[in-house]
Amino acid sequence: MSNKKPKHKTLLELEPSDCRWPVGDPRHDGFHFCGAQQVLGRPYCIEHWPMSFVPGKGRQGSSAAQSTPASAPALTAPDRKAA
Repeated sequence: MSNKKPKHKTLLELEPSDCRWPVGDPRHDGFHFCGAQQVLGRPYCIEHWPMSFVPGKGRQGSSAAQSTPASAPALTAPDRKAA
């Protein structure tokens, strides 16, 4: 296992399996994408995939329902639509 940090990449440098998580402001120099290995079937790496979800509001809109960390889908397999 490598301890190397993934190379941050510009849009033109991204490979098909690179994480597309944007870092910084696209209007400023230094904007780039994460570039780490994607989770299979997902556009982001293992670190950024859970961050891509905003927890939904509960039926009463309670703050407890909004802060539930289990709201991000599992990373095991791509979502499949029911037939």
